[in-house]
Amino acid sequence: MDNIIEIKDLSFSYKDSEGKLHPALHNIDLNFERGTYTAILGHNGSGKSTLAKLINMVLTSEDGIIDGSITVCGKEVTGELSDDDAYDIQCRIGMVHQNPDNQIVATTVEEDIAFGPENLGVDPVEIRKTVTEMLKAVGMEGHEKSAPHRLSGGQKQRIAVAGVLAMHPECVIFDESTAMLDPQGREAIMSTIEELHKRGDVTIITITHYMNEATDADRVVVLNQGEVFMDGTPEEIFTQVEKLHSVSLDVPQVTELFYKLTQAGKYDGVLPLHTEEGAEALKRLVEKRRG
Repeated sequence: MDNIIEIKDLSFSYKDSEGKLHPALHNIDLNFERGTYTAILGHNGSGKSTLAKLINMVLTSEDGIIDGSITVCGKEVTGELSDDDAYDIQCRIGMVHQNPDNQIVATTVEEDIAFGPENLGVDPVEIRKTVTEMLKAVGMEGHEKSAPHRLSGGQKQRIAVAGVLAMHPECVIFDESTAMLDPQGREAIMSTIEELHKRGDVTIITITHYMNEATDADRVVVLNQGEVFMDGTPEEIFTQVEKLHSVSLDVPQVTELFYKLTQAGKYDGVLPLHTEEGAEALKRLVEKRRG
């Protein structure tokens, strides 16, 4: 087992302006294997984004009290790191935030994607190649000269993803990256995530409020009140409908439909997670009742 991230007995409390502590995470134990796709779920205040920011060192011991450890690419990021080591980790663990405007720094798309590699001193010829490859990876070919502020929300977010990928990270964390997008924009980002997962060389962690976005992950982790509440495959997690409801979380809409049919005595099969599976199960159910 090759873990890119190892989290052991991690607890974190924020310090406010008066120095008071506000607990956010409690005794977290999680490992993330290279090349896997994990979705992290939880309601507001459950600790999802706090965990992501600690992994990427957006949050450090200057922001609160950290107990336990986080090891990323073999280096403990919760301890003392040199500036060079810290920069190296942040290059290897990319993060796509909720608002793409907070990540876009240039006046054209190609300049924005080139920004990171230029700062690393990459050869201009290689940068040009990288820009072309990253635009293709996110389905934004032909937008090299476009002004980012003229793009749609979904297009901006894809450019933000391309900018992160241009750094050739080993892991990408999507921190509620679809929260501000319309359904079309969310679908575009999810397609990009699926394509990244198919490549197999990038570890993906996505934090989301949308249950449907988690069904294609290899693994689902549910946080509640700063603790790991559930951890398993999508099938293992989303078929425990009542347990999720107990912490005010939903399941995919099609799963909820068949859960209610089960409660009503109309269905006794496996709860589907995807719309296509639900349509097939519903078809069989109708045919059975007719027959």
